[in-house]
Amino acid sequence: MSKSKLSNLRVSRFELRRRATKKSEYIAFEILRDIVAQGLKPKDKLPLESEMLTRYEVSRSSLREALRLLEVQGLITIRPGPGAGTLVGNVDPANLSSTLMLYLYMTQAKLEDLLDAWLMVEPLLARLAAQRSDRKVVEELMAPFLEDGDGDNRDFGSGLGFHDVVAELAGNQVLTLMLGAIGYLVTDQVRLAMPDASLSDDTLEAHYELAQAIMDGEADKAQQLMYQHVEQVIAEIREMVPARMERSLVLGRS
Repeated sequence: MSKSKLSNLRVSRFELRRRATKKSEYIAFEILRDIVAQGLKPKDKLPLESEMLTRYEVSRSSLREALRLLEVQGLITIRPGPGAGTLVGNVDPANLSSTLMLYLYMTQAKLEDLLDAWLMVEPLLARLAAQRSDRKVVEELMAPFLEDGDGDNRDFGSGLGFHDVVAELAGNQVLTLMLGAIGYLVTDQVRLAMPDASLSDDTLEAHYELAQAIMDGEADKAQQLMYQHVEQVIAEIREMVPARMERSLVLGRS
């Protein structure tokens, strides 16, 4: 096959994989462009519906569908009733994880697959967090986990909080969002499988040691400790719910 034919084949396959963009999606993109261009922050108000209808030159139904698309993604918040309005939302890995979960469910991904992915990505985030050049930010975000080293807080959500901060410290928006979403999915799936799960002594100790290594800027050590920590957590999950490991992920949130 000639190079030109091969190139055309690749383009045609790419085009086949892309569905047509709906009008409401175009409007959603325009709203996001305006949010970014105007430097709007979370909880800032967007224009009234009447103003947006004029601004984007669309029907009311298309505008409302666009707003619903953004609301589902957590990028805006729509408040009904007194004080009604549309507010800018947060860019949160938790919201991205909801969309990712739909795709994983359709592919019949298993809990084992999710945990394997988590094991691969978390050590990288720990390494990047330890290498963060702004050491003041690192110390500020890691210090609370050193103070909690006595193990008072065993809520499973606090474990997610630690990994969320590590992802934030990685300093790469793409990695923070994509890999942070995986961390949220792990927490959700474990909570659904083990509603009464709490952080073990090993996990609390690992968080303490990791926080110290990241704060000290020891990238190699932080990466190794994170790998060992995630391996240990996966072993605990496998021991408590062995039958769940090879089953498909569960839709829903804990």
